[in-house]
Amino acid sequence: MRVLVTSEKDIASQTIRECLTEDYGFRERDESFDGHPILALDKSTLLITCNRDLVECDHLEQQFKPEAFIFCSRHRAQSGRPALLVHSTGNFGDDALFGGKPHELSVSIASLVAAALRRLHQEQQDRGLVQFEVSMEVTHHGPTSMKTPLLFVELGSDEACWHNKEAARAVAAAAIDCTREPIAREAVIGFGGTHYATKFTSLVISGTHRVGHIAPKYALASITEDVVRQMVGRAKEKTVAALIDWKGTNAEHRERLIPILDSLGVETIRAHSL
Repeated sequence: MRVLVTSEKDIASQTIRECLTEDYGFRERDESFDGHPILALDKSTLLITCNRDLVECDHLEQQFKPEAFIFCSRHRAQSGRPALLVHSTGNFGDDALFGGKPHELSVSIASLVAAALRRLHQEQQDRGLVQFEVSMEVTHHGPTSMKTPLLFVELGSDEACWHNKEAARAVAAAAIDCTREPIAREAVIGFGGTHYATKFTSLVISGTHRVGHIAPKYALASITEDVVRQMVGRAKEKTVAALIDWKGTNAEHRERLIPILDSLGVETIRAHSL
């Protein structure tokens, strides 16, 4: 079973939920969660609504034991630039301003991240959403403590975008793909670059790799060995390699990271050479 998660406190999340219920045939079950009815598409796909912000929804496992949680969320950016995004969650440093715990990563599920990203890219083209950027983001925000793998599929980046039904249908389609995608045996992680992981995005869209946790350049100066180990170990698939954005890291970062990865049996690959 896989569970799609929405929030009553999130405008984009509710727009996506409307698209899911309008387009895919979800039906109410005789159960509720957080005061909202639980909807089912089939025996293996549920749609729930929380009364908390999604980054604070670390209570889901009290009622659900699925294979994965797929969060349908807003993305907020000062630029307001339209965007269709997907990412794993976690906090690399001391701050946990947007849910989760410091220095803690959730369980990534790279197979579903890849499926969502590729569907968002397809929907952008098919629906003529040329103003919307399609990208993976690096690992950030909560929830971080659950044992169940999770990912966020997001509609950004301001209120006008959050109400955009055509863009919300693109996110809904990506979320549905996540409920059907088989889970692979192996995946990779990423290091370096900016928050919007352009290089890793292109590699995933092309089908070259499935990428789980990504640590951007701005996190590498203070990333701990324990968090690197979480990037490898807090993953549904076996982590077999680490892609390093060579231009998006510096020599000091690489000299510290590569021995840790070697000790974990994780191959390092120069992302620019692929």
